Amino acid sequence: MAKIRKKRVRWNASITNDVAGYKLYWAVGEGVGYDSDFAEIYDGTEVILPDEISSFPLVSADVELGITAVSRAGNESDMTKCVAHFDFSAPEAPKEIIVEEMK
Repeated sequence: MAKIRKKRVRWNASITNDVAGYKLYWAVGEGVGYDSDFAEIYDGTEVILPDEISSFPLVSADVELGITAVSRAGNESDMTKCVAHFDFSAPEAPKEIIVEEMK
C-alpha cells in the first residue's frame, strides 16, 4: 500500500449531557446530509483519516463533512458542516530498478 499523508478531523464536543457519541458524514462532489455515507464515533472528538475510518474514500477531491451528536436514545442533532480538500491519491510506482556496473 502506498504511503499517504493523513488528516486529523476534530470538532468541539456537544454540551448536552446525554451524548453517547457522534456520526461523521461525508459526500464527494455533492451536499452532505443524513443519507450520506457515515461512520459512528463513540470515543472522542477527533478521527485520523483515512486510518480510523476504512470506508472513507481515498480520493483527491473536495469532500463535504458533517458531524452530528447522537444521544443515548439514538436521536441526532443538527449537522455541523464544512468542506475540505483531501488528497489521498498516490502516484503510480516506478516500473523497475536497474543496477549497472560502472567502468
